[in-house]
Amino acid sequence: MNNQRRSFIKGSIITATALLTVPNALFAETTTQKVVIVGGGVAGSTIARYLRKFIPETTSLEITIIEPKTTYTTPFGSNEIITSSRTLADLTVEYTALTTDIAGTVVHKRATNINSEAKYVTTEDGIQYLYDFCIVATGIDFEYSDIVGIDATTNAQVPHAYDLYNNGSTEQISTLKSQLDAMVDGAKVVLVAPQNAYRCPPAPYERASQIAQYIKENKPNSTIAILDPKTSFAKQDSFEQVWTELYGYGTSSAIISWESATVINEIVVPTTGAKTIKTDTDEITADVLTYIPTMKASKFAYDAGLIGNDSAIFDINNRWASVNQETFESTISGKEGIYIIGDSANTTLPKSGYAANSEAKACAMAIVSKIKGINSIPETIITNGCYSFVGKDYAISILQKFRLNMDKSDYILIPQARSTSPLIADARWRKAEAEQGHAWYSNFRKDCFGT
Repeated sequence: MNNQRRSFIKGSIITATALLTVPNALFAETTTQKVVIVGGGVAGSTIARYLRKFIPETTSLEITIIEPKTTYTTPFGSNEIITSSRTLADLTVEYTALTTDIAGTVVHKRATNINSEAKYVTTEDGIQYLYDFCIVATGIDFEYSDIVGIDATTNAQVPHAYDLYNNGSTEQISTLKSQLDAMVDGAKVVLVAPQNAYRCPPAPYERASQIAQYIKENKPNSTIAILDPKTSFAKQDSFEQVWTELYGYGTSSAIISWESATVINEIVVPTTGAKTIKTDTDEITADVLTYIPTMKASKFAYDAGLIGNDSAIFDINNRWASVNQETFESTISGKEGIYIIGDSANTTLPKSGYAANSEAKACAMAIVSKIKGINSIPETIITNGCYSFVGKDYAISILQKFRLNMDKSDYILIPQARSTSPLIADARWRKAEAEQGHAWYSNFRKDCFGT
Protein backbone atom coordinates (compact mmCIF):
# COMPACT_ATOMS: atom_id res chain seq x y z
CA MET A 1 0.00 0.00 0.00
CA ASN A 2 1.31 3.45 -0.79
CA ASN A 3 1.38 6.19 1.81
CA GLN A 4 -1.60 8.01 0.30
CA ARG A 5 -3.83 4.94 0.63
CA ARG A 6 -2.58 4.22 4.16
CA SER A 7 -3.34 7.80 5.21
CA PHE A 8 -6.79 7.63 3.65
CA ILE A 9 -7.62 4.40 5.46
CA LYS A 10 -6.14 5.56 8.76
CA GLY A 11 -8.30 8.68 8.75
CA SER A 12 -11.35 7.13 7.17
CA ILE A 13 -13.45 6.88 10.32
CA ILE A 14 -13.57 10.68 10.60
CA THR A 15 -15.18 11.79 7.38
CA ALA A 16 -16.84 15.07 8.27
CA THR A 17 -13.68 17.01 9.08
CA ALA A 18 -15.62 20.12 9.97
CA LEU A 19 -16.97 18.32 13.03
CA LEU A 20 -13.52 18.40 14.56
CA THR A 21 -13.00 22.12 14.09
CA VAL A 22 -15.91 23.46 16.14
CA PRO A 23 -14.53 24.66 19.49
CA ASN A 24 -15.86 22.95 22.61
CA ALA A 25 -16.71 26.35 24.08
CA LEU A 26 -19.69 26.48 21.73
CA PHE A 27 -21.29 23.58 23.55
CA ALA A 28 -22.20 25.36 26.74
CA GLU A 29 -25.32 24.25 28.59
CA THR A 30 -28.54 25.48 26.99
CA THR A 31 -32.25 24.62 26.92
CA THR A 32 -32.65 20.87 26.53
CA GLN A 33 -33.25 19.86 22.93
CA LYS A 34 -34.91 16.50 22.23
CA VAL A 35 -33.58 14.41 19.34
CA VAL A 36 -35.47 11.29 18.31
CA ILE A 37 -33.68 8.98 15.89
CA VAL A 38 -35.74 6.37 14.08
CA GLY A 39 -33.42 3.51 13.15
CA GLY A 40 -30.37 2.19 14.95
CA GLY A 41 -28.30 1.05 12.01
CA VAL A 42 -25.13 2.65 10.68
CA ALA A 43 -26.58 6.12 10.06
CA GLY A 44 -28.78 6.29 13.16
CA SER A 45 -26.13 5.04 15.55
CA THR A 46 -23.43 7.27 14.06
CA ILE A 47 -25.46 10.46 14.33
CA ALA A 48 -26.34 9.65 17.93
CA ARG A 49 -22.68 9.18 18.83
CA TYR A 50 -21.55 12.36 17.06
CA LEU A 51 -24.33 14.53 18.44
CA ARG A 52 -23.20 13.47 21.89
CA LYS A 53 -19.53 14.07 21.04
CA PHE A 54 -20.32 17.66 20.15
CA ILE A 55 -22.94 18.37 22.79
CA PRO A 56 -21.73 16.26 25.71
CA GLU A 57 -24.06 17.77 28.30
CA THR A 58 -27.17 15.63 28.78
CA THR A 59 -28.98 18.68 30.11
CA SER A 60 -28.52 20.34 26.72
CA LEU A 61 -29.35 17.39 24.48
CA GLU A 62 -31.62 14.40 25.10
CA ILE A 63 -31.09 11.55 22.61
CA THR A 64 -33.54 8.72 21.99
CA ILE A 65 -33.08 5.99 19.39
CA ILE A 66 -36.13 3.95 18.40
CA GLU A 67 -34.99 0.60 17.01
CA PRO A 68 -37.03 -2.64 17.17
CA LYS A 69 -34.06 -5.02 17.06
CA THR A 70 -32.06 -5.74 20.20
CA THR A 71 -28.92 -6.47 18.15
CA TYR A 72 -27.72 -5.24 14.77
CA THR A 73 -26.19 -7.41 12.05
CA THR A 74 -23.94 -5.48 9.69
CA PRO A 75 -24.81 -6.02 6.01
CA PHE A 76 -21.23 -5.21 5.07
CA GLY A 77 -19.18 -8.36 5.57
CA SER A 78 -22.19 -10.65 5.12
CA ASN A 79 -21.20 -11.99 1.69
CA GLU A 80 -18.17 -13.65 3.28
CA ILE A 81 -20.53 -15.99 5.12
CA ILE A 82 -20.88 -17.84 1.79
CA THR A 83 -17.26 -19.03 1.95
CA SER A 84 -17.31 -19.40 5.76
CA SER A 85 -14.83 -16.53 6.09
CA ARG A 86 -17.22 -14.87 8.54
CA THR A 87 -20.15 -15.95 10.68
CA LEU A 88 -23.32 -14.11 11.66
CA ALA A 89 -21.90 -13.88 15.17
CA ASP A 90 -18.89 -12.00 13.78
CA LEU A 91 -21.23 -9.39 12.31
CA THR A 92 -23.59 -8.99 15.27
CA VAL A 93 -23.43 -5.83 17.36
CA GLU A 94 -24.94 -5.27 20.80
CA TYR A 95 -26.38 -1.85 21.70
CA THR A 96 -24.83 -1.70 25.18
CA ALA A 97 -21.77 0.38 24.22
CA LEU A 98 -23.86 2.73 22.07
CA THR A 99 -26.33 3.38 24.89
CA THR A 100 -23.44 4.26 27.19
CA ASP A 101 -21.70 6.46 24.59
CA ILE A 102 -24.77 8.55 23.81
CA ALA A 103 -25.88 8.81 27.46
CA GLY A 104 -29.35 8.39 26.07
CA THR A 105 -32.03 5.80 25.53
CA VAL A 106 -32.44 3.03 22.97
CA VAL A 107 -36.11 2.05 22.77
CA HIS A 108 -36.51 -1.43 21.29
CA LYS A 109 -39.88 -0.90 19.67
CA ARG A 110 -41.06 -0.29 16.14
CA ALA A 111 -41.81 3.31 15.17
CA THR A 112 -45.07 3.58 13.23
CA ASN A 113 -45.35 7.22 12.23
CA ILE A 114 -44.37 10.85 12.77
CA ASN A 115 -46.75 13.65 13.68
CA SER A 116 -44.85 16.52 12.11
CA GLU A 117 -47.25 19.17 13.44
CA ALA A 118 -47.20 18.16 17.10
CA LYS A 119 -43.61 16.91 16.65
CA TYR A 120 -43.67 13.43 18.07
CA VAL A 121 -42.88 9.90 16.90
CA THR A 122 -45.34 7.14 17.74
CA THR A 123 -44.25 3.57 18.46
CA GLU A 124 -46.23 0.36 18.00
CA ASP A 125 -47.52 0.46 21.57
CA GLY A 126 -48.97 3.95 21.09
CA ILE A 127 -46.35 5.81 23.13
CA GLN A 128 -45.40 9.24 21.77
CA TYR A 129 -41.82 10.56 21.82
CA LEU A 130 -41.61 14.32 21.53
CA TYR A 131 -38.81 15.82 19.45
CA ASP A 132 -37.24 19.10 18.45
CA PHE A 133 -35.25 17.26 15.77
CA CYS A 134 -36.27 13.94 14.25
CA ILE A 135 -33.78 11.87 12.24
CA VAL A 136 -35.08 9.11 10.00
CA ALA A 137 -32.41 6.47 9.32
CA THR A 138 -34.54 3.49 8.36
CA GLY A 139 -32.69 2.18 5.30
CA ILE A 140 -34.32 0.50 2.34
CA ASP A 141 -37.36 -1.49 1.37
CA PHE A 142 -38.02 -3.76 -1.63
CA GLU A 143 -40.42 -3.36 -4.54
CA TYR A 144 -42.04 -6.39 -6.17
CA SER A 145 -44.55 -4.89 -8.59
CA ASP A 146 -42.10 -4.93 -11.50
CA ILE A 147 -41.59 -8.73 -11.66
CA VAL A 148 -44.35 -11.34 -11.97
CA GLY A 149 -44.04 -14.24 -9.54
CA ILE A 150 -41.97 -12.55 -6.84
CA ASP A 151 -43.15 -11.15 -3.54
CA ALA A 152 -41.64 -11.05 -0.07
CA THR A 153 -42.61 -14.69 0.57
CA THR A 154 -41.20 -16.15 -2.65
CA ASN A 155 -38.15 -13.90 -2.38
CA ALA A 156 -37.30 -15.64 0.90
CA GLN A 157 -37.07 -18.88 -1.11
CA VAL A 158 -34.71 -17.28 -3.65
CA PRO A 159 -33.03 -15.08 -1.05
CA HIS A 160 -31.93 -11.56 -1.77
CA ALA A 161 -29.86 -11.86 1.44
CA TYR A 162 -29.58 -8.08 1.40
CA ASP A 163 -31.54 -7.04 4.42
CA LEU A 164 -30.60 -8.92 7.57
CA TYR A 165 -33.59 -7.98 9.68
CA ASN A 166 -36.02 -10.88 9.52
CA ASN A 167 -37.62 -10.56 12.95
CA GLY A 168 -35.97 -13.60 14.47
CA SER A 169 -36.42 -15.91 11.50
CA THR A 170 -33.50 -17.47 9.65
CA GLU A 171 -31.28 -14.81 8.14
CA GLN A 172 -31.48 -14.94 4.35
CA ILE A 173 -27.72 -15.11 3.92
CA SER A 174 -27.82 -18.31 5.99
CA THR A 175 -30.59 -19.65 3.74
CA LEU A 176 -28.50 -18.93 0.66
CA LYS A 177 -25.47 -20.58 2.22
CA SER A 178 -27.53 -23.68 3.05
CA GLN A 179 -28.87 -23.87 -0.50
CA LEU A 180 -25.35 -23.73 -1.91
CA ASP A 181 -24.21 -26.43 0.50
CA ALA A 182 -27.14 -28.66 -0.51
CA MET A 183 -26.83 -28.29 -4.29
CA VAL A 184 -25.20 -31.04 -6.35
CA ASP A 185 -21.86 -30.55 -8.05
CA GLY A 186 -22.80 -29.36 -11.52
CA ALA A 187 -25.73 -27.22 -10.40
CA LYS A 188 -26.39 -23.80 -11.89
CA VAL A 189 -26.55 -20.74 -9.67
CA VAL A 190 -28.15 -17.53 -10.94
CA LEU A 191 -27.90 -14.10 -9.33
CA VAL A 192 -30.33 -11.42 -10.51
CA ALA A 193 -28.85 -7.96 -9.91
CA PRO A 194 -31.05 -4.94 -9.17
CA GLN A 195 -31.44 -1.82 -11.24
CA ASN A 196 -30.01 1.50 -10.07
CA ALA A 197 -30.12 2.95 -7.45
CA TYR A 198 -29.62 0.34 -4.74
CA ARG A 199 -27.76 -0.29 -1.51
CA CYS A 200 -24.00 -0.86 -1.85
CA PRO A 201 -23.44 -0.91 -5.64
CA PRO A 202 -20.58 -3.49 -5.59
CA ALA A 203 -22.40 -5.92 -3.27
CA PRO A 204 -24.12 -8.16 -5.87
CA TYR A 205 -20.80 -8.64 -7.66
CA GLU A 206 -18.92 -9.33 -4.44
CA ARG A 207 -21.56 -11.95 -3.66
CA ALA A 208 -21.17 -13.49 -7.12
CA SER A 209 -17.41 -13.59 -6.54
CA GLN A 210 -17.86 -15.27 -3.16
CA ILE A 211 -20.17 -17.84 -4.76
CA ALA A 212 -17.60 -18.41 -7.51
CA GLN A 213 -14.92 -18.98 -4.85
CA TYR A 214 -17.24 -21.39 -3.03
CA ILE A 215 -17.89 -23.28 -6.28
CA LYS A 216 -14.20 -23.44 -7.16
CA GLU A 217 -13.34 -24.86 -3.75
CA ASN A 218 -16.32 -27.17 -3.21
CA LYS A 219 -18.34 -27.89 -6.39
CA PRO A 220 -16.05 -27.25 -9.34
CA ASN A 221 -18.52 -28.42 -11.99
CA SER A 222 -21.09 -25.81 -10.99
CA THR A 223 -21.42 -22.27 -12.42
CA ILE A 224 -22.88 -18.92 -11.51
CA ALA A 225 -24.51 -16.54 -13.99
CA ILE A 226 -25.28 -12.89 -13.22
CA LEU A 227 -28.39 -11.57 -14.97
CA ASP A 228 -28.20 -7.80 -14.91
CA PRO A 229 -30.69 -5.17 -16.13
CA LYS A 230 -27.81 -2.69 -16.34
CA THR A 231 -25.13 -2.30 -18.99
CA SER A 232 -22.38 -1.56 -16.47
CA PHE A 233 -21.78 -1.74 -12.74
CA ALA A 234 -19.56 -0.37 -9.96
CA LYS A 235 -15.89 -1.38 -10.07
CA GLN A 236 -16.60 -3.42 -13.19
CA ASP A 237 -13.07 -3.37 -14.55
CA SER A 238 -11.69 -4.61 -11.22
CA PHE A 239 -14.29 -7.35 -10.86
CA GLU A 240 -13.79 -8.57 -14.42
CA GLN A 241 -10.03 -8.67 -13.87
CA VAL A 242 -10.57 -10.81 -10.77
CA TRP A 243 -13.01 -13.11 -12.54
CA THR A 244 -10.53 -13.54 -15.37
CA GLU A 245 -7.65 -14.32 -13.02
CA LEU A 246 -9.52 -16.65 -10.67
CA TYR A 247 -12.64 -17.99 -12.33
CA GLY A 248 -11.98 -18.31 -16.07
CA TYR A 249 -14.24 -15.41 -17.00
CA GLY A 250 -14.79 -15.13 -20.75
CA THR A 251 -13.67 -18.68 -21.49
CA SER A 252 -15.60 -21.88 -22.26
CA SER A 253 -14.72 -23.22 -18.81
CA ALA A 254 -15.76 -20.09 -16.88
CA ILE A 255 -17.23 -20.53 -13.42
CA ILE A 256 -18.80 -17.08 -13.61
CA SER A 257 -20.58 -15.17 -16.38
CA TRP A 258 -22.29 -11.79 -16.64
CA GLU A 259 -25.21 -11.06 -18.96
CA SER A 260 -25.98 -7.34 -19.29
CA ALA A 261 -29.17 -5.52 -20.29
CA THR A 262 -31.28 -8.52 -19.32
CA VAL A 263 -34.98 -7.73 -19.08
CA ILE A 264 -36.71 -10.14 -16.69
CA ASN A 265 -40.49 -10.40 -16.87
CA GLU A 266 -41.31 -13.33 -14.62
CA ILE A 267 -39.74 -15.72 -12.14
CA VAL A 268 -41.33 -19.08 -11.35
CA VAL A 269 -40.50 -20.38 -7.88
CA PRO A 270 -41.89 -23.89 -7.33
CA THR A 271 -42.00 -25.45 -3.89
CA THR A 272 -39.19 -27.80 -4.92
CA GLY A 273 -36.92 -28.11 -7.93
CA ALA A 274 -35.40 -25.66 -10.34
CA LYS A 275 -36.51 -22.05 -10.63
CA THR A 276 -37.31 -20.46 -14.01
CA ILE A 277 -36.35 -16.93 -15.02
CA LYS A 278 -38.30 -15.66 -18.03
CA THR A 279 -36.63 -12.86 -19.96
CA ASP A 280 -37.65 -11.06 -23.14
CA THR A 281 -35.67 -13.56 -25.18
CA ASP A 282 -35.14 -16.71 -23.14
CA GLU A 283 -36.10 -18.99 -20.25
CA ILE A 284 -33.28 -19.74 -17.85
CA THR A 285 -33.37 -22.39 -15.14
CA ALA A 286 -31.51 -22.14 -11.85
CA ASP A 287 -30.93 -24.75 -9.18
CA VAL A 288 -30.09 -21.95 -6.74
CA LEU A 289 -31.36 -18.43 -7.33
CA THR A 290 -30.56 -15.25 -5.42
CA TYR A 291 -32.93 -12.51 -6.57
CA ILE A 292 -32.13 -8.94 -5.48
CA PRO A 293 -35.24 -6.80 -6.01
CA THR A 294 -35.66 -3.18 -6.98
CA MET A 295 -35.02 -1.03 -3.93
CA LYS A 296 -36.78 2.03 -2.59
CA ALA A 297 -36.95 4.09 0.59
CA SER A 298 -38.13 2.35 3.72
CA LYS A 299 -41.79 1.71 4.40
CA PHE A 300 -41.51 4.04 7.40
CA ALA A 301 -40.32 6.88 5.15
CA TYR A 302 -43.30 6.32 2.88
CA ASP A 303 -45.75 6.07 5.78
CA ALA A 304 -44.35 9.28 7.29
CA GLY A 305 -45.04 11.16 4.04
CA LEU A 306 -41.37 11.81 3.31
CA ILE A 307 -41.40 10.60 -0.30
CA GLY A 308 -44.01 13.03 -1.56
CA ASN A 309 -46.12 10.64 -3.61
CA ASP A 310 -48.84 8.02 -3.19
CA SER A 311 -47.21 5.06 -1.49
CA ALA A 312 -49.81 2.73 -3.04
CA ILE A 313 -48.47 3.42 -6.53
CA PHE A 314 -44.78 2.70 -7.11
CA ASP A 315 -42.90 5.36 -9.06
CA ILE A 316 -39.38 4.28 -9.90
CA ASN A 317 -38.42 7.90 -10.56
CA ASN A 318 -39.70 9.08 -7.19
CA ARG A 319 -38.80 6.44 -4.59
CA TRP A 320 -36.35 8.25 -2.31
CA ALA A 321 -36.87 11.02 0.24
CA SER A 322 -36.11 14.53 -0.99
CA VAL A 323 -33.66 16.35 1.27
CA ASN A 324 -31.70 19.57 1.53
CA GLN A 325 -28.32 18.35 0.33
CA GLU A 326 -26.36 20.38 2.88
CA THR A 327 -28.35 19.53 6.01
CA PHE A 328 -30.35 16.41 5.01
CA GLU A 329 -33.54 18.07 6.26
CA SER A 330 -36.69 17.09 4.39
CA THR A 331 -37.70 19.55 1.66
CA ILE A 332 -41.37 18.54 1.78
CA SER A 333 -43.63 21.27 3.10
CA GLY A 334 -44.76 20.57 6.64
CA LYS A 335 -41.85 18.19 7.35
CA GLU A 336 -39.46 20.79 8.73
CA GLY A 337 -37.33 19.45 11.56
CA ILE A 338 -37.26 15.95 10.05
CA TYR A 339 -33.92 14.80 8.63
CA ILE A 340 -33.37 11.74 6.43
CA ILE A 341 -29.94 10.14 6.29
CA GLY A 342 -28.61 6.95 4.78
CA ASP A 343 -30.11 4.85 2.03
CA SER A 344 -33.59 6.41 2.03
CA ALA A 345 -32.30 9.89 1.15
CA ASN A 346 -32.35 11.11 -2.45
CA THR A 347 -28.78 12.18 -3.28
CA THR A 348 -26.12 11.35 -5.85
CA LEU A 349 -24.02 9.78 -3.09
CA PRO A 350 -23.56 5.99 -3.13
CA LYS A 351 -26.05 4.10 -0.99
CA SER A 352 -23.43 2.51 1.22
CA GLY A 353 -22.71 2.15 4.91
CA TYR A 354 -19.68 4.38 4.58
CA ALA A 355 -21.67 7.14 2.91
CA ALA A 356 -24.44 6.79 5.50
CA ASN A 357 -21.84 7.23 8.24
CA SER A 358 -20.58 10.39 6.55
CA GLU A 359 -24.09 11.74 6.00
CA ALA A 360 -24.80 11.21 9.70
CA LYS A 361 -21.81 13.37 10.61
CA ALA A 362 -22.81 16.09 8.17
CA CYS A 363 -26.36 16.05 9.51
CA ALA A 364 -25.06 16.18 13.08
CA MET A 365 -23.05 19.27 12.19
CA ALA A 366 -26.13 20.90 10.66
CA ILE A 367 -28.26 20.20 13.73
CA VAL A 368 -25.55 21.38 16.13
CA SER A 369 -25.16 24.56 14.06
CA LYS A 370 -28.89 25.19 14.26
CA ILE A 371 -29.04 24.59 18.00
CA LYS A 372 -26.10 26.95 18.58
CA GLY A 373 -27.20 29.60 16.11
CA ILE A 374 -24.19 29.16 13.83
CA ASN A 375 -25.26 30.73 10.54
CA SER A 376 -22.61 29.22 8.31
CA ILE A 377 -22.32 25.43 8.37
CA PRO A 378 -18.68 24.44 7.80
CA GLU A 379 -18.19 22.49 4.58
CA THR A 380 -18.36 18.76 5.12
CA ILE A 381 -16.56 16.31 2.87
CA ILE A 382 -18.54 13.10 2.39
CA THR A 383 -16.36 10.01 2.17
CA ASN A 384 -17.27 6.67 0.66
CA GLY A 385 -15.20 3.52 0.78
CA CYS A 386 -15.76 -0.09 -0.10
CA TYR A 387 -13.73 -3.26 0.18
CA SER A 388 -15.01 -6.19 -1.87
CA PHE A 389 -13.76 -9.66 -0.98
CA VAL A 390 -13.59 -11.54 -4.25
CA GLY A 391 -11.37 -14.57 -3.62
CA LYS A 392 -9.24 -16.21 -0.98
CA ASP A 393 -6.91 -13.52 0.44
CA TYR A 394 -8.05 -11.23 -2.38
CA ALA A 395 -9.86 -7.91 -2.00
CA ILE A 396 -10.44 -4.88 -4.21
CA SER A 397 -11.37 -1.43 -3.01
CA ILE A 398 -12.54 2.00 -3.97
CA LEU A 399 -12.18 5.13 -1.83
CA GLN A 400 -13.89 8.40 -2.79
CA LYS A 401 -14.60 11.88 -1.46
CA PHE A 402 -17.51 14.12 -2.44
CA ARG A 403 -18.35 17.77 -1.85
CA LEU A 404 -21.39 19.91 -2.55
CA ASN A 405 -21.46 21.67 -5.90
CA MET A 406 -21.50 25.47 -6.08
CA ASP A 407 -25.25 25.91 -5.62
CA LYS A 408 -25.38 23.16 -2.98
CA SER A 409 -27.93 21.23 -4.99
CA ASP A 410 -26.04 17.94 -5.04
CA TYR A 411 -22.73 16.18 -4.44
CA ILE A 412 -19.90 15.87 -6.92
CA LEU A 413 -16.90 13.57 -6.83
CA ILE A 414 -13.55 15.17 -6.01
CA PRO A 415 -11.44 13.59 -8.79
CA GLN A 416 -8.09 13.88 -6.99
CA ALA A 417 -9.62 12.23 -3.89
CA ARG A 418 -10.46 8.95 -5.60
CA SER A 419 -8.40 5.81 -5.20
CA THR A 420 -8.99 2.29 -6.54
CA SER A 421 -7.15 -1.00 -6.42
CA PRO A 422 -4.67 -1.49 -9.26
CA LEU A 423 -5.98 -3.79 -11.98
CA ILE A 424 -2.75 -5.76 -11.95
CA ALA A 425 -1.06 -6.62 -8.66
CA ASP A 426 0.71 -9.56 -7.07
CA ALA A 427 -0.71 -11.92 -4.44
CA ARG A 428 1.08 -10.09 -1.64
CA TRP A 429 -0.67 -6.82 -2.54
CA ARG A 430 -4.11 -8.50 -2.76
CA LYS A 431 -3.61 -10.21 0.60
CA ALA A 432 -2.50 -6.94 2.19
CA GLU A 433 -5.59 -5.23 0.84
CA ALA A 434 -7.79 -7.99 2.25
CA GLU A 435 -6.15 -7.48 5.64
CA GLN A 436 -6.73 -3.72 5.32
CA GLY A 437 -10.38 -4.42 4.53
CA HIS A 438 -10.87 -6.51 7.64
CA ALA A 439 -9.13 -3.86 9.74
CA TRP A 440 -11.38 -1.23 8.18
CA TYR A 441 -14.44 -3.27 9.18
CA SER A 442 -13.41 -3.26 12.84
CA ASN A 443 -12.57 0.45 12.91
CA PHE A 444 -15.67 1.47 10.99
CA ARG A 445 -17.99 -0.61 13.12
CA LYS A 446 -16.53 0.93 16.27
CA ASP A 447 -17.02 4.42 14.85
CA CYS A 448 -20.69 3.64 14.21
CA PHE A 449 -21.61 1.60 17.29
CA GLY A 450 -18.78 2.08 19.78
CA THR A 451 -17.83 -1.58 19.69
